[in-house]
Amino acid sequence: MLFLYKYYSNLDFVLDTILNKRIYFSSPNDFNDPFDCHPKFSLFRCKNDDISDWKYYLSALAKEQNPDISQNESIKHAEAAIKNGLHQNKDWLLKNDQFCTQVHKEELKKIRISCFTKTPRNQMMWAHYANNHKGIVLQFRASFMVDANTETFKGVEVEYYTNHINLKRYVNTIKEAEEGDNQAFLRLMFCTKSIEWAQEEEVRFFSRNTYVPFREEALTGILFGSQSPSHCKSLFIKVLSDWTNIPKLYQEDVKKSSVRMHFKQLN
Repeated sequence: MLFLYKYYSNLDFVLDTILNKRIYFSSPNDFNDPFDCHPKFSLFRCKNDDISDWKYYLSALAKEQNPDISQNESIKHAEAAIKNGLHQNKDWLLKNDQFCTQVHKEELKKIRISCFTKTPRNQMMWAHYANNHKGIVLQFRASFMVDANTETFKGVEVEYYTNHINLKRYVNTIKEAEEGDNQAFLRLMFCTKSIEWAQEEEVRFFSRNTYVPFREEALTGILFGSQSPSHCKSLFIKVLSDWTNIPKLYQEDVKKSSVRMHFKQLN
């Protein structure tokens, strides 16, 4: 993955991004998909899932509630709970789902997300997110979007699903977290969407801040849609005149665009 792309429908937002060299991070509650970033895992729906997964989950739950108990003791707690039918107790399952939903809502208030995509040639996205090809897409070099301390890529690819998250998937996430993967639950809860959105090829970045600055070299291209106002190009040339590393400017080529979009370089 060499580049990531961000679609814009509002010219003022693009100018703010470039002039201030900062990326806006929005609240998940403002997303256009009302299901996005909301709980997709329910213990109640998992009541008939594999017993081995329930054993691991209940063991982990016992350990979380009683950090001082040993692994063997947590397993005994889990086995006793299963023997007593706790994993199929409707009241207990719904109560836990309600608690998890509340915790999730509180976490939603704290995080902000900026969404990118792997492709600048998605005609549906140009229509939906770039004002029917009147907008602009910014191209960022993925290698600059890393953690300064660990030098690891900070983006999280969205996973597209056809069914609800089952207990096995949730248990695997617990295991990943136990092995030191600090993004495991972030991916599960905030980076899973319906398969209907798969063509967006989305990559997400997370922050507690509304704006996050980027280095000038990170922005490598500006792509104008076929219906972008003609004055936009000269405006951006002027705005970028004092940059050391001027991004390449591209215009959608309507003569070549048909099934696949094409762009021609302007500078």
